[in-house]
Amino acid sequence: MRLNKSIFTLLLCLFLTGGVLSQTQQCSHCKMDIKDDNFRAKASHKSGKSYHFDAIECLVNYLKTKDELSFSELLVTDYPSGKYIAAKTATFLKSEGLPSPMGADLSAFENSSEAQKTKTQKGGETYSWEEIKKRFETSNFGSLHQGHHNHNRADSYAPTGIMGDHLHPKGGLMISLKYMNMAMSDNLRGSDEIADDEIFQEYMVAPQEMTMQMYMLGIMYAPSDKLTLMLMQNIAMREMDLTARMSMPNGMTMLRDFSTSSDGLGDLKLGVLYGLLAKERISFHLNGQLNFPIGDIQNRDATPMMADAKLPYAMQLGSGTFDITLGGTLKGSSNQFSWGLQQLNTIRTGMSSEDYRFGNIYQISSWLAYGISQKVSTSIRIAAQSEGEIEGADPELNPMMVTTADTANYGGELVRGSAGLNVLLVNNSLILGAELGLPLYQNYNGIFMEEDLTLQLSAKYNLF
Repeated sequence: MRLNKSIFTLLLCLFLTGGVLSQTQQCSHCKMDIKDDNFRAKASHKSGKSYHFDAIECLVNYLKTKDELSFSELLVTDYPSGKYIAAKTATFLKSEGLPSPMGADLSAFENSSEAQKTKTQKGGETYSWEEIKKRFETSNFGSLHQGHHNHNRADSYAPTGIMGDHLHPKGGLMISLKYMNMAMSDNLRGSDEIADDEIFQEYMVAPQEMTMQMYMLGIMYAPSDKLTLMLMQNIAMREMDLTARMSMPNGMTMLRDFSTSSDGLGDLKLGVLYGLLAKERISFHLNGQLNFPIGDIQNRDATPMMADAKLPYAMQLGSGTFDITLGGTLKGSSNQFSWGLQQLNTIRTGMSSEDYRFGNIYQISSWLAYGISQKVSTSIRIAAQSEGEIEGADPELNPMMVTTADTANYGGELVRGSAGLNVLLVNNSLILGAELGLPLYQNYNGIFMEEDLTLQLSAKYNLF
């Protein structure tokens, strides 16, 4: 077992830099601590119970599912003085120059002339109470009541390495661009390091380093509150450095270094998310995905042994098969913390055009995130994966040539630890994410390259 305790400690320390839980009063809608007295709001029920909110947008969203007439008093904070005023007679300013705690950028003014003066200084638009409520019916105006997922809270988004972590409201549309870079070097037999000399006893070529890069364009659209559709297409680039042991005519042997590469479109993926549970603090939805094998699995390149050699399985750009992924995602939140658990199972179907198919994949990820602020969050994540062996074999590949051409060397177990960062920008419509992952445990079925570092970056934009 290759468990690096110092790495795990580093990841934990990065997460804990956010601090500890606050003990201040919580918002009755989003459950976050109320920290800024210039934006807080209050609703007094006729029963005598009072509800407190950290932002005007939380009050508005809270009232969406309530009978407003059942409340004896609705109060918002006058921004200049910090005192409570009646919401129904206040003038509201939506301005990025006055960012509010939950991202709608709403402030309230008792005096309309003061609101206009601030608008001149900070920019934005002014509204009455009734206008505010009507505008909140559109998804791009402010914070929406979506139960479990708050699109204006950075830690509500899963780490960048997680796909399909949340649903969108009806009519919601998001586009995303993701970049992944994985580096591998040296080789393991099972979980133990193996030297090139040992590899050369069984194979003619020993891999040295490999870099895998991927750009993925994604689109998410919600035809209903419970259903979100996803479409993802990636462009992949793979490069591998190898060393060949060549036999000379005089009986001597020599080592020759060379490189191979492949690039192009990867497989197309169509995903479906279906919500089963959506409450304020916890949610659960099903994940489904179908892989369309459009990625090239016949890539070739020059090697010392052949000018136009078929590249091994690890260097091809697609799986070659229609793959079905099924699973689920459980999420929860508490104050400035959120957490998630996702389990996915990828089942390969049929055989590829080259007479093989990769093994099934079973993976589980768990994460914990802390909101340093509404717009910035850190996270730690642990992911475990088990992959089966390749079935069948490409008849054009010689399994004695290189470890990556031998189907017996594919599959195994991997545990990875990651630290991440999310940042909300552009009125919380733009979500930037970064995640750095390091292996904690690797155990392969045969001989395979050792994973070193995985970097993932993403940009997501909510259009509606």
